[in-house]
Amino acid sequence: MAAWLVQLRSLVQLPAEAPARQDATAEAEQLRARLVALQETQALAFWLERRPQFGRDVFARGLPEVFGVSVEAGNAIDVVEFLWASMALFDDAAAPDTGSVYRPLYFDLYAVAEARERILRRLAEAPDGISLGQLLPDPAAVSESEPQQALRRRSAWSSTLIASLELARQGDVVLGQDADFQPIHVAPA
Repeated sequence: MAAWLVQLRSLVQLPAEAPARQDATAEAEQLRARLVALQETQALAFWLERRPQFGRDVFARGLPEVFGVSVEAGNAIDVVEFLWASMALFDDAAAPDTGSVYRPLYFDLYAVAEARERILRRLAEAPDGISLGQLLPDPAAVSESEPQQALRRRSAWSSTLIASLELARQGDVVLGQDADFQPIHVAPA
């Protein structure tokens, strides 16, 4: 800032007919306007700072908040009853029913390691390379319901794509595509 001001001062001290002085005069006027705007902004900020602040000087219900004191009623626990209930859980006679325990559905999906092996095996048979869709597992071997087939097909596509990207990152295969939205071609490196 100081260097800029020194340069501006030296330009203002040029002869009146010099074009650089006219530019410098315009820049000096812009600087003065910006400094006045800065001073007005600082005065407004100082005025806002001095006003009472909600939650610090002024409170919604007219009284300052009391921190650290809770007046809400909590649940009262009878310690003896709690201990008796805890001990009842360990009785052999009252064994919990494990037959109705929730078990998430298991989906037999394709793994990335399985797709990696399939890609390497099929590329050994086709040295010129093949499209990514030809690297998918055989869909005829699966006899499942339609939603399960759709899920396994999406799983096969995603695991094959991830495995081919990982193989390309390692330098084992080369991926290519002729144009946008064309099949991806996978070839040995």
